[in-house]
Amino acid sequence: MTLSDASIKNPVFAWMLMIGLIVFGWIGFHRMGISQLPDVDFPIVTVTVTWENASPEIMETQVADPIEGAVTAIEGIRDIYSTSRLGETDITIEFNLNRSIDAAVQDVQSHIAQTAKNLPQQIDPPIVQKTNPEDQPIMWLALIAKPNSGTRLVDLCRYVNEHLRDDIAMTPGVGDIRLGGYVDPNLRIWLDANKMNAREITAEDVLDGISTEHADVPSGYIDNGPKEFNVRVYGEAYSPEEFSKLIIPNRIRGTARYRAFKFGEIATIEDGLNDVRRISHMN
Repeated sequence: MTLSDASIKNPVFAWMLMIGLIVFGWIGFHRMGISQLPDVDFPIVTVTVTWENASPEIMETQVADPIEGAVTAIEGIRDIYSTSRLGETDITIEFNLNRSIDAAVQDVQSHIAQTAKNLPQQIDPPIVQKTNPEDQPIMWLALIAKPNSGTRLVDLCRYVNEHLRDDIAMTPGVGDIRLGGYVDPNLRIWLDANKMNAREITAEDVLDGISTEHADVPSGYIDNGPKEFNVRVYGEAYSPEEFSKLIIPNRIRGTARYRAFKFGEIATIEDGLNDVRRISHMN
């Protein structure tokens, strides 16, 4: 017996079956899960170009405009907008949702390569990458030193870069880590003009001394009959005290050097930070 035969012989059963399907269908439709933030791979490509110390006007006319004109011919572009600032230009290219993001990145790279001859030679190579709004940070953590603890900003930056960042990166589920307000530690050399004039040393002599004395160079090997030993000379200084003991080997101007001058005699060496160009506030 088929369902149609049973429904004809039992009309009440057929009506109850239809009413049940309608009621349960209505309940299931209204209880269906709907994601407020669905996982959508937005086809957005960003192009970042840097040119040190170039004004925003130059970045717009000589960098942003040629790149925008080159990528305009790509198929499926929905919108193009750029932001030019001192030494940097960010160009955002938004494609239609049905456009493959991987194919869009390849097209942008090929069109930028074709117009590379129209770009200034002093710029850094353009960085092309796909951007997804879902990749934005979901958690911000602030690291603060205790008051009167004597902890310096350089100590916090070094701890974050050498220890804390790696520990957080190994946490399951962490995809990317961005440091806000982070400044790279570096070794500061504050030259004393009077001491340099008294010893007839120029800034070029100091730069030459840094490149030759503060470096690890291959030192060959020692042949001892049946054995050979690789030789390594530790030439880099790892503290301000060690750096101040390095000597300036020669003078570029050709003046005779009667004795070896050390960096500590003409400069103050300190463990500091890079130039602060960004800061981060909490509360």
